[in-house]
Amino acid sequence: MATSAIRLHGVPVELLKDQLRGDRSRPVLRALRELDMRAESIVEVDAQHLFRANGISYDAQVFLPGIGRVDFLLQGFLIVEIDGFEFHSKRADMRRDRMRNNASAVNGFAVLRYMPEHIWFQPDQVLADIRAVLGSREAG
Repeated sequence: MATSAIRLHGVPVELLKDQLRGDRSRPVLRALRELDMRAESIVEVDAQHLFRANGISYDAQVFLPGIGRVDFLLQGFLIVEIDGFEFHSKRADMRRDRMRNNASAVNGFAVLRYMPEHIWFQPDQVLADIRAVLGSREAG
């Protein structure tokens, strides 16, 4: 909610912090300090939380030459994309995504793509996939 308030509605983070003065506000204040404002959607915020809560380091909204901006880059080689319906529902969007996937493979990147439902309802599978790809690079 804080990310939406800040990004979509222009609420200054300092205003939010100023309203949280009581002892019970510590967890919320901690969460505000940990906000990663690079998320472009609520599902990306959820993915960030999933990664952080499970010790997976990531960089968000990374521009890769020849590929473009990716949602997440893990360990410098694994691209994780979250494909929400709004930006991935038209044929032109699908064509662009296929070209980016191919460019990623040509340039030595692994790619995992998820729908919001995967992040929300199958987080264990998402984590297992990510760990398998990261582990295969470490083993090789």
